[in-house]
Amino acid sequence: MGKYKETPRYNVISMRVSDSERQALKAIAQQNAVSISEMMRYAMERITVVSQAVSH
Repeated sequence: MGKYKETPRYNVISMRVSDSERQALKAIAQQNAVSISEMMRYAMERITVVSQAVSH
């Protein structure tokens, strides 16, 4: 049986990146002890906050 998740994520967004972009993402994630997915969620959240601040 699978592990219960409080906030399950069902949607997948994918994108193509070059080898150098992938290496950069991996290095940043490792430096911050997070997965690339967690890092991208954080980046998306930050962009959303900035975007909302500019539009108000």
